[in-house]
Amino acid sequence: MTDNLQKVSQLWFSPDVVILRAQDRIFRVFVAILKQKSSVFADMFTFPLPPSSDIETIEGVPVVILHDDPDELEVFLKAIFDADFFMPHPAPSKLEDTLGILRLAHKYDVSFLRRRALEHLGPIYPTRLSAYDRPGTGTKFADRLGRGLATVSTAMEVGALWLLPVSYYSICTCKLEDIMDHPRWIALGEKERKTCLIGYQAQLRHHPKILNFLCIPKHENEDCLNWMTCNTIRLTLSFHLNPQLGSELNRPLDLWSEGNWAPMAEGVCAVCVSESKTLHTTARQECWDQLPEMFGLPGWEELEQMRQAALSP
Repeated sequence: MTDNLQKVSQLWFSPDVVILRAQDRIFRVFVAILKQKSSVFADMFTFPLPPSSDIETIEGVPVVILHDDPDELEVFLKAIFDADFFMPHPAPSKLEDTLGILRLAHKYDVSFLRRRALEHLGPIYPTRLSAYDRPGTGTKFADRLGRGLATVSTAMEVGALWLLPVSYYSICTCKLEDIMDHPRWIALGEKERKTCLIGYQAQLRHHPKILNFLCIPKHENEDCLNWMTCNTIRLTLSFHLNPQLGSELNRPLDLWSEGNWAPMAEGVCAVCVSESKTLHTTARQECWDQLPEMFGLPGWEELEQMRQAALSP
């Protein structure tokens, strides 16, 4: 009865299993699927495992010890063996799971998971200002500091440099003492810590440039309907705004929100409101364009090329 049946080699798996151990956590998985998804595991299991008398076994199954974080290994293996666990973007995913999967997918050369993890991280740490202004980017989270530090560490490890500008920026929007007291701060390399501190100062220097539209000389806005009134209102807004910002001055891209225009429009002429919006938009774009340079990275165009290459099958 089986003479006419044709085996589909790519879906004809060996029943061999192995136990992977990370610290005190163990996982019993099929060797054939690991080999199919990962070139590293394929090389690891190319040759038969030694006799059970020579290696540790559990319930007669050989144990392979991996020096990985057990939480990261768990989500990584789930992403391989459970198709519903780590769905492609825009399905929801936890950042810590995504970073763990990315790190191990890079280490064990599981290309489809590496691409999927990078696709999840892209909208959080984007390469375009228009994408940054959407909800859900790195600086919009309450724990932007911890998330940013974790992302910088992982992005450096896997070579995903295009994630770094907004990751670094989100870190540097926090108070300096909070940054240096965070447990993940010391885990960064010396180079990354230095980059953060330099970038922190660079972000502060952009604050007056972003708010420069609140002080427009008369000769630069000759079409104003009532320069004295408009200028007084703008300066008053600036006078009240700066103390309110306080520690927010290191967030140049987020200093002035859409809701801030309404108070200005109540007393400032339409010409000045329009000119102010143009100046503010231009200053934000200039700040964004310089963001990679603040952290010693290539420009956005090169980073975007890296991103596209990494996401190509």
